[in-house]
Amino acid sequence: MSTVASSITLKFLGAGGAFSRRYGTTCSVLTLANGDRWLVDCGRQAPEQLHEAGLSWHDITGQLVTHAHGDHVYGLEEFAFARFFAGVPGLEAVRLGGPRPKLVCHGAVREELWEVLASSLRYVRSGNDLTAGTLQTFFEVLEPEASLPARGNPWTHAESFRATALVVQARETLHVPGKPSTSLEIQVGSRGDDKVAWWSGDSTVDAELLAELEPKTTVFFHDCTFIEYPGQVHGSFNELQRLPEVIRRKVVLMHHEDDLEEHRAEAERLGFRIAMPGHTYDLITGERFGVEVGR
Repeated sequence: MSTVASSITLKFLGAGGAFSRRYGTTCSVLTLANGDRWLVDCGRQAPEQLHEAGLSWHDITGQLVTHAHGDHVYGLEEFAFARFFAGVPGLEAVRLGGPRPKLVCHGAVREELWEVLASSLRYVRSGNDLTAGTLQTFFEVLEPEASLPARGNPWTHAESFRATALVVQARETLHVPGKPSTSLEIQVGSRGDDKVAWWSGDSTVDAELLAELEPKTTVFFHDCTFIEYPGQVHGSFNELQRLPEVIRRKVVLMHHEDDLEEHRAEAERLGFRIAMPGHTYDLITGERFGVEVGR
């Protein structure tokens, strides 16, 4: 996997967890070197978040989806309908032949995503069929160019995708047991360089994987909860703080809940950075814009 990198950024539109009222549900804008904009997940507040950022659905090239939970995908219904029915100067509506936005997600995630969206998106007429709509009606669904074999689940462990300047691998993670959920390894290196930025989606802490990826990873974006509960399905801060310092200093905590400020000082003392709505990161260096290198 290789591409030419000159500027690759990620801007948080929402940085909070599923039940956050302060920090917004998950949606970020990944801007690639060629200017393409991709959304990383698309939670229930994504339409308002996109509007507040001065963007419209017609400014978005494609969508990356980590898993099918509402705080990550409920904005996709509006995305699909806005592009299907409405056009803007220079970009025709999909129903009139305009380009479909691209969609990248693991095949097992795709199946569940359609279960979430089908009750709305299936109602497209084709002849006498009033329910002919599919994901492909609204999105250009990309197929993986490579995959890694299954590891105990009935789906492939990882799938790799390429779309012009985007090169990404969706790798299964442990979120809700038995549910397809993936992290993203987004290539940010120059040609011949395998550097990546890593995005957890929602995942418990896999210290072994993070250690394996650390040498080639510029920044880790990891979901974090400071609350311990039975059946933990997120990145427990108790587990995250046990990571080696070399990893902690590359980690940006995201998808946190509204008790964040009670724990900020300890998290920052340990070297973690904390994502907030509006923060933008240079994925090539791993640093946040507006912050001095070395923090």
